[in-house]
Amino acid sequence: MKNIASISLLTLLFFACGKGGPEESTQPVNGEKPIPVRTAAVGREDVQLTIRATGQVSSETEAKPSFKTGGVINRILVEEGDLVKKGQLLATLDLTEINAQVQQASEAVAKSKRDLQRVKNLHADSVATLENVQDATTGLNVAEENLRMAKFNQGYSEIRSPINGKVIKKLANQGEIVGPGMPAFYILGTGTGDWVVKAGLADRDWARLKVGDRATVHFDAYPGKTFEAKVSQLADTGNPASGTFDVELKLTTPPPRLAAGLIASVEIFPKNEGLQTVIPLDALIETNRNEATVFTIKNGVAQAVPVKIAFLHQDKVVVQSGLENVEKVVTAGAPYLTAGAKVAEVE
Repeated sequence: MKNIASISLLTLLFFACGKGGPEESTQPVNGEKPIPVRTAAVGREDVQLTIRATGQVSSETEAKPSFKTGGVINRILVEEGDLVKKGQLLATLDLTEINAQVQQASEAVAKSKRDLQRVKNLHADSVATLENVQDATTGLNVAEENLRMAKFNQGYSEIRSPINGKVIKKLANQGEIVGPGMPAFYILGTGTGDWVVKAGLADRDWARLKVGDRATVHFDAYPGKTFEAKVSQLADTGNPASGTFDVELKLTTPPPRLAAGLIASVEIFPKNEGLQTVIPLDALIETNRNEATVFTIKNGVAQAVPVKIAFLHQDKVVVQSGLENVEKVVTAGAPYLTAGAKVAEVE
């Protein structure tokens, strides 16, 4: 029992001595001994962050021509895949009903003319009144307008191609009944200047672009080749299905042959507005989306500076605002600092 008591006493004395040891060797708290840190200069550089996306080839020119009036299709003169020229006749309606409407309107005009002449003669004999003459004149005017409308519809009872291109889809067939304005063909412009590449971008990338920005395009169909393009159009509204914003690229050096639906890899180079403020990435602490904090040194004391981030580029940060009067920021040692801490800059 005595041995056990002795061992317990020695153990207690050992831990007691252990507790006192660190108190004697405790390092001075900050304010007594400066924290060593490294700094980097705040730079001004022309940083160009490219935008990469996947796009699809489409035609800038397309048309879905239709008949102005409804009726039975009499003839279809083109098939899918046919190349057509602007003004070329594509289809016609059966004119039996339309011609009958024109003839009916013509007969109404002739009758109105006879009625007007008869009323004028009666008016001359004081049998008819002036109001009768005016009513007959109005009747003739209405009949003539109906005839003009019928002849107009007769002239537009056919479809002619509004553009040069290729018939991608035939939407109606001979003998079918179509209504006014119902598309009968889908025509895609296939000229060299008609092709564009459309890609969906995140709102942040979309906001950095302007019409005219340069781009390069790569196609799997043409491996190893690069084609120049430029931003020709930026969407005014987002795509509700994908949540992206569309950008349209016009090919300035198109490949020898393209087809709608080809997949393209796109790299866009936004234009910078002069030099931008740049700091190393490891200078950032307490980041929250596009907001962060950095430390700078003034009179040997750490000062926290809130900054707004424009974007990240490789191992650098492009700062939008916050470092207007700052020349250096702390890099190594920044995560261990607090505002007001004494620091010592080391090489």
